[in-house]
Amino acid sequence: MGAHALVALSGGVDSAAALMTALESYEGMVRAAWVGTDDSASPSDARRVAGYLGVPFEVVDARENFSEEVIRWSAGMLARGLTPNPCARCNARIKLLSLFKILKDSEILVTGHHARMEGGLLHRGRDERKDQSYFLSMVERGVLERCVFPVGDMTKERARAAAESAGIPFRRKESMDLCFRIPSAEAPGVVADVEGRIIGRHDGIGNFTVGQRKGLGAYGKKVYVVSLDPVKRIVTVGSRDDLLSGGCLVRDMNWLVDPDPGRFVAVAQTRYRRRPAHAVIEKVDGGVRVEFREEEEAVAPGQVCAVYRGTVVLGGGIIGSATRRTEYGNEPG
Repeated sequence: MGAHALVALSGGVDSAAALMTALESYEGMVRAAWVGTDDSASPSDARRVAGYLGVPFEVVDARENFSEEVIRWSAGMLARGLTPNPCARCNARIKLLSLFKILKDSEILVTGHHARMEGGLLHRGRDERKDQSYFLSMVERGVLERCVFPVGDMTKERARAAAESAGIPFRRKESMDLCFRIPSAEAPGVVADVEGRIIGRHDGIGNFTVGQRKGLGAYGKKVYVVSLDPVKRIVTVGSRDDLLSGGCLVRDMNWLVDPDPGRFVAVAQTRYRRRPAHAVIEKVDGGVRVEFREEEEAVAPGQVCAVYRGTVVLGGGIIGSATRRTEYGNEPG
């Protein structure tokens, strides 16, 4: 690693703490950059933090790539009845990649993600409540190897306390919601039960995701979205038991660690806030097969499946399909 650093600066508390840590850790040049993805976003918060800490600041214009790689991609996923993960896509294709392209040979890339790089491997962040390694699982190995995540060793409270004690004027409001609206071609269709009986109508399949309960209306009992058919425009709903899957097929797998040959045991995480599930992993034609030891709820095609061994991220890919009640063979020891 070089003695100089390029820091991804959003203006929030985590990136402010990361910049402060970089200034304390690296003797060479430290500069900061803000990645612009939307016309409505402003670099003013990031510029104020950089100015307070006295570091050079620049703006990277990624709006065109963001529109193509994230917004249009997300709309295309929804049109196919899939549940996209724009944040993971943005990290891999826009935010980190844009900064990596302007990274000098003598620099490392520092960000405020709650994750850790140790021995060239991506690990979960220390603060389990804020761990963001799931969103980084689709980032190319070569990019991650040039990254450092100093906030990953801190709790959120510690990062905030450090930034506040230094008097840094970071943005107080955290960004929790999706930073853009996904356009979708809304066409009405029908709501059916798992037996195929039509029980209602909907205004557009892009408004639904597998596992959804809210906004479905009253059917005399609790129902959840079980599957989506974008061609026939059918939203199928059922009970919570109908959401259970024994496994899934993952495509576009981004391996951060070379996988073991044959079948091997790991844990798989199929949504950001989902607890990791023990699973058997196997490379197959068309992708990677994940077989859960116990059935998982609401495994949504289109979402990211991140695979871990302990705290190490082995890789991540896109869930292509979920399978019901898989029968397991002999698991490796």
